[in-house]
Amino acid sequence: MKKNLVLLSWLGFMVSLGFGSISAVLPYYILYLAGKLDRLPETFERISGASSYALEYTALMSAFMLTRAMMARYFGTLSDRVGRKKIILVGTLFYVLMALAYIASSSTIHLYLIRGFQGIASAMVWPVAEALLMDTTDPSYRGRAMAVYMIANNLAMTSGPAIGAAIYKFGVIVLGIKDVGSALKFPFYGLALFSSLAIPATLLLEENSQRNVSSQTLSNSNIQIKISEETKRSIKAIYAMAIANGVGMGLTAPLYSIFIIEFIKADPAAVATVTTIAGLLGLMVTYPAGRISDSMGRRPVIISGTFLSRLTTMLIPFSKSLKLFGALSSIRSIAFNFSMPSFRALQADIVPREVRGKIFGTVQAAFNIGAVIGPLIGGHLYQLYAPKFLKFWKISIPGAAVPFFISAVIGLITLLVFIKFVKEPRSQR
Repeated sequence: MKKNLVLLSWLGFMVSLGFGSISAVLPYYILYLAGKLDRLPETFERISGASSYALEYTALMSAFMLTRAMMARYFGTLSDRVGRKKIILVGTLFYVLMALAYIASSSTIHLYLIRGFQGIASAMVWPVAEALLMDTTDPSYRGRAMAVYMIANNLAMTSGPAIGAAIYKFGVIVLGIKDVGSALKFPFYGLALFSSLAIPATLLLEENSQRNVSSQTLSNSNIQIKISEETKRSIKAIYAMAIANGVGMGLTAPLYSIFIIEFIKADPAAVATVTTIAGLLGLMVTYPAGRISDSMGRRPVIISGTFLSRLTTMLIPFSKSLKLFGALSSIRSIAFNFSMPSFRALQADIVPREVRGKIFGTVQAAFNIGAVIGPLIGGHLYQLYAPKFLKFWKISIPGAAVPFFISAVIGLITLLVFIKFVKEPRSQR
């Protein structure tokens, strides 16, 4: 059902655009609330000591992931019983409410609470939206459908920082906002606007009749869905991978901005430009990768993209210039976007429709459990080692590389788990 593909892509785009737009200013807002910024950040060349607040910043991600981990399986299972659309609609409305709360925030405690509640909204929207998309998409088109959906989301996330920085600059230059706190909070209004624009799409979503019948049957009975042993092994392996990938992602994702701020460039526009270019280059391979996986199989696409993305993660902290950081980030983004749509489509191929919400929710819950732990460990390691250099034989390695190395190793281990245990359904080969 291509209508749902368009609507869910729009929904994902607008919510992700809002989220991405504030990511450009959140590190600075944390520094401002901590009393580290007494003037606009672009007046600094670099902000020394930013790494001392890495734990506070990464804890925001942990707060989000904790509540999402707690609720994703519940809402996924609930959507199997009552239908997907209702859950998605309530979650989107909750996103809007939390966007308004950002505007009223005035302390780090407020931010932690908001991010926690935002995690609940995320648990209602994302796993359920993916399940609905796969419910209403022909298996032979799933790779491409997931690619389109991910392009919309990733386009928003990659362009979001640039848009957030543009909103920030508009407030400072055009509107003449000179107060540091007011200037940094100005992009939060964009978050509220973008989140609101997602609501109409949720109202127009459709669930096919087979989906509705399945929901009614499950809500009125205790029918057990028969799953083969091979499928069970694949699902269990995906659960284990999800936790490990959550830890690996959480170790580094919140640290990229802090790394640039402290070691490369402090201007929000510079940070946003690099992440936007890298993201856009990654998007260029997403649909072709989905098409390849539909015609030639998912596993080769997943394995090759995952390996390259983990390798470049190791190299990023060796960047000494914005250009080198941008080049490595671009390669990593291309590799990630090459593999991820196929991996999501493979999950849908493996999982029966009747329990897809539950399984998708459990996968995201497992990922989020890891992503709660990862940022806390990564923030602590970065805070501890970033000011130092570590010696291995005659090689001097920047301390900032420690969480990136650990993340890459975890990713390579999960790739081996995938190769060994996750099998592609014969009907999809």
